[in-house]
Amino acid sequence: MRIKGLDAARGVGIVFVVFGHVWRGLDGQHLIDARLFETIDRAVYLFHMPVFFLISGMLFKAPEKLRDGRLKSGLARSALNLLWPMCLWAWIEGCVHLLTGAGNKGRISPFEVLSYPFPPKSVFWFLLALFLFQAAAMVLRGRLAAAAIALGSMAAVVLAQPQGLTGQIVQHAPFFFAGVLVGSRWLENGLPLAACLAAFLLAEGVAWALAVSPFDTVPAYLCGFVACVGFLGICLKGSALVRKLGERTMPIYLTHIIFAAGMRVVLTRFGVKDVAVVVLVSTVAGVGLPLILFGVSKRFGLAGVLGFEPLRRRHAVAAAAVSAG
Repeated sequence: MRIKGLDAARGVGIVFVVFGHVWRGLDGQHLIDARLFETIDRAVYLFHMPVFFLISGMLFKAPEKLRDGRLKSGLARSALNLLWPMCLWAWIEGCVHLLTGAGNKGRISPFEVLSYPFPPKSVFWFLLALFLFQAAAMVLRGRLAAAAIALGSMAAVVLAQPQGLTGQIVQHAPFFFAGVLVGSRWLENGLPLAACLAAFLLAEGVAWALAVSPFDTVPAYLCGFVACVGFLGICLKGSALVRKLGERTMPIYLTHIIFAAGMRVVLTRFGVKDVAVVVLVSTVAGVGLPLILFGVSKRFGLAGVLGFEPLRRRHAVAAAAVSAG
């Protein structure tokens, strides 16, 4: 049974993803007060990526049997629908850096463009992480394995504090495998809105009071999980428009950096200094322009090739997670 509220949660979540990257871009240009930046940045990053991993885990379905080549087929579908878009759009983003000199490193070389997806940069780490999580869930099957991975990765983060790409991936593993454990049936009848709103605000308040940096301590994870559940409950009764947006998260995720960052740079270079205006216009561009690109790609039959939709039928193992993230 498809829970339409999860589409709404993805729709709201992807707006926060775009906003978060616009917000960090403005900080990189030193246009935001440091304390204000840190407060909002921590509040958004407490839930906006974790909730996508949680939903992806909730919707993930491993092959019922591993014989007859089903494991190999499942891994191939997952790689095709996650790693191909990661490589393609990383190369495209690298070409943008090559031609414009945009980004923190300025202009890059052609060789750096070729190697841009390896290891994943920018937002593309999410797709690699999701592939690795799906692969682990296919191979190490069962609720016991999911619980062990969730708890083990959380312990690794708290005790070892991994950094860089490895740190990003391990930090978010508990959310995906917690989603695998709980599934989605518990959301079919909805959740009490007032309680979810209170839980979300409480988690954010505690995280702010403790100055937790997602995710480095057990309290940080507890705040993150409570915030995610509260966020889901708030969004479950979202409008049809928001649900439709949630069905199109992949093209937005893959391309929003190009459009949102481009708009932010253009506005600031033309002298727009009002942070609220820059954030609003850049976020709208980061959501709206990818949707236009998706519509054009659908018209010409290129949505699958561009990674906006699964290249195989949606009942495949990877399809649900691709639409979730």
